[in-house]
Amino acid sequence: MDESKSIFSFIGIGIGSVALLLALLHFWAGPFSPQASLEQTVAEKAVAIKKATIAALKGQKNEIPAQVSKMDTDKIINISTAMLGALAIILGILGYAKKEPFRVAGGAVILGGSAIAFQFLAMALGVIIVAILIAVVLSQIGFG
Repeated sequence: MDESKSIFSFIGIGIGSVALLLALLHFWAGPFSPQASLEQTVAEKAVAIKKATIAALKGQKNEIPAQVSKMDTDKIINISTAMLGALAIILGILGYAKKEPFRVAGGAVILGGSAIAFQFLAMALGVIIVAILIAVVLSQIGFG
């Protein structure tokens, strides 16, 4: 099939490119919504862990506060990036199913998958760093 007829795959490449650019923009320029400082977050988590452990040792029930999910700019960007990446993958697969050239369909799938994978890797790196900092804080306050 002629590459000029690869409509689904080329649209997938465009959407996948936008998704990857959005993921990179959010990683390098974000967060765009007000965030608690890293020190405050680590301190709150360390105190919560200490209180929960002490309550468990005393046999008390630990009250878990209700989490209220709020939509902010960062959450909207994360959801948009994931949805655009998934749409690029779907369009690439649809293009391949319609016998469009593999290079074009594969490009759409790779760009969409890269955008989604980049988000997960950035999030995993952040979680690892916060976990290490919480462990350091807990060891410094004599709890661990």
